[in-house]
Amino acid sequence: MSILKVLVVGAGLGGLTLAQSLRGHGIDVALFERDPDPWDRPQGYRLHLDADARNAAREVLSDDLWAVFEATSYRTETFTTILGTDLSVIKRIPTADELDDRVWRSRVTGHANVDRATLRQILLHGLDDVVHFGKTLDRYDDTGDGVTAYFTDGTTAHGDVLVGADGIRSAVRRQRAPHADTVDAGITAIYGRIPLDVATSLVPKEVITDVFTISSDDRKVFLGLGAVLFPTRPTEAATAHAPGLAMREQDDYVVAIVGGRHQYFPTLGAQVHSPRELQHVAADALAAWPSVAADVVRAGDPDSFFPVAMYTSVPCTLDAPSRVTLLGDAIHAMTPTLGRGANVAMRDGALLGRALAAVWEGRTELPTALAAYEHDMLAYGFAVVTAAARTGQQRMAQNPLPV
Repeated sequence: MSILKVLVVGAGLGGLTLAQSLRGHGIDVALFERDPDPWDRPQGYRLHLDADARNAAREVLSDDLWAVFEATSYRTETFTTILGTDLSVIKRIPTADELDDRVWRSRVTGHANVDRATLRQILLHGLDDVVHFGKTLDRYDDTGDGVTAYFTDGTTAHGDVLVGADGIRSAVRRQRAPHADTVDAGITAIYGRIPLDVATSLVPKEVITDVFTISSDDRKVFLGLGAVLFPTRPTEAATAHAPGLAMREQDDYVVAIVGGRHQYFPTLGAQVHSPRELQHVAADALAAWPSVAADVVRAGDPDSFFPVAMYTSVPCTLDAPSRVTLLGDAIHAMTPTLGRGANVAMRDGALLGRALAAVWEGRTELPTALAAYEHDMLAYGFAVVTAAARTGQQRMAQNPLPV
């Protein structure tokens, strides 16, 4: 194609990975994000990145941004650790890094824990002129020779391709694949942050060194703990490697996630709680455990707690490729039991970027490229959705996927 413009709805990690890939190939891209700014709502703290995400980042980021990414990534030991309710270590389970030799050119190996906000700042860098905040998609028209997106503020945008990267409540998916269902996983969770210096006096060292640690009781109410340590402070990393990158400073911390079946958090669906109230709810859910578990939660930053009701996609197919496609949670949202949601979304972004670059460079036609991308994306994406649901049933009594 002599001209190619890509519209991306959603500026999450998958959409930003795609945008970085497209900009790197010289392809015209515009992103539209419904949030009024990048920090409008809490979206989580610690992220576990396996080889999918790390190789995607290596592929789409410039050398200076990759250097900042590496400098702010905490390289963990390759274990997921099971704790007792007294937070003693029961066993450490080796965790594969998901390196796929058939996919990744750079072959970056190993695990890393990163701060989501720091990663998002890196992925946003250099895209100021193409990211439009406060844009909620209403609908789109596929006109055969292009796609027009209509936003709720009355504005429109036209391009050759429209990508839905707009999360589990995707407006793009609603029109592109109305048969694609999402269902309640049956689980509520409360997230919060514990300052590292406080956490280290309460938790075993494996909470700090390993990919993730988790404990649960007979009800399958769980406490998950994972550390984020910055090898180099974000501002120092930016100064050293990408002076034009403005970074928010962050302190080392441990993320705490308390969750279980909705029935164990009955007030969360009925009323709005302040972060401090959510901290108390989370600690109370662990009241029957040895006191150290609730003490960890109570030691958290009282302004950092927020709730999440977990949903999951139901595996499905897509009809014949059009000029509209999907990535990440917009098509294959999963519960966090495997810690792979962000990883698969970033894989989608990198591989879709490759496919569109092949079109831009005249090596293939758009329908062929999108068909191949969707075939592979649905296969690996829904394989992880299914595995996450199966593990979720075992670890936290997640609802099974509909048959």
